[in-house]
Amino acid sequence: MAVTPLAQPVAQIGCALRPLPGEPVCGDQIGCWRQPNGWRLALADGLGHGSAAHQAATRVMRELSAHLDLDLNTLFDHCDRALIDTRGVALAVVDIDLTASRFVQAAVGNIRTVLQQAQGTKRLSGARGIVGAGFDGLRLEQLALTAGDWLLMFSDGLPENAGFLDAVPHALHPPSDQLAAQWLEHWATVRDDASLLLYRHG
Repeated sequence: MAVTPLAQPVAQIGCALRPLPGEPVCGDQIGCWRQPNGWRLALADGLGHGSAAHQAATRVMRELSAHLDLDLNTLFDHCDRALIDTRGVALAVVDIDLTASRFVQAAVGNIRTVLQQAQGTKRLSGARGIVGAGFDGLRLEQLALTAGDWLLMFSDGLPENAGFLDAVPHALHPPSDQLAAQWLEHWATVRDDASLLLYRHG
């Protein structure tokens, strides 16, 4: 997992990974990088599971870490070329602008990104394809953030309607690695790698 030192309070971000039971490595990976105006968050799911999926997911995290200056369209094109000799990944990347209280998301494949607000839940979409094997229809989605909003990113190792989405409005504590691990342990499927990234807007 690629995580830079947190300049914001650590409690505002939490993440957890769990490999497919019986596998020594996880084919999902998470990255969090502090940017001048906020954060870049990413979650990748290598195709399949095991060492080849892990290799693809860790490769894309290295590429993301090395190219924090790229805009999202250019970044996805770069990663698609850089992963051509791997299995490829499903990938979602979110840029959070703390000054403007908004975020932009781009995704390819079946990573789920959900914005949980007091007035309801918004599910963001992803383009068809695989990063490393080509994709079509990449679209940037921009949404406003207000204090107390939660942003959740998770792989298909968690059900699309997992119960933790209902738990967010009643959460007694802010996001943390411990909370993410608890929710992952409770709701993750035993048939795949699983990963969960939590962010709460302050």
